[in-house]
Amino acid sequence: MAASVYGVALVPSTKQAMEGEKLAKAAGLAVRIIPTPGKLDASCGFSLRYELVDEAALTALLDEEGLAWVALYHACRQGLTVTYTKIREG
Repeated sequence: MAASVYGVALVPSTKQAMEGEKLAKAAGLAVRIIPTPGKLDASCGFSLRYELVDEAALTALLDEEGLAWVALYHACRQGLTVTYTKIREG
């Protein structure tokens, strides 16, 4: 079975998750709100899931719009196991 790899952006509030998703979708990025994975620590219960090819565009958009993000992780799902690697802190 092939591994599925994607990004997870942790955000500090539900409001910022909702605003970030709305702005990203308007910009044509494949982003959606997900519950923050239990293995990750965040100040709110929601995060943004995105395609890795959209990472630079997403962070630039969030920064440009003044929406804070806490950290970026790359997730790798292999069967039922998901591992997370912290890439950057906001």
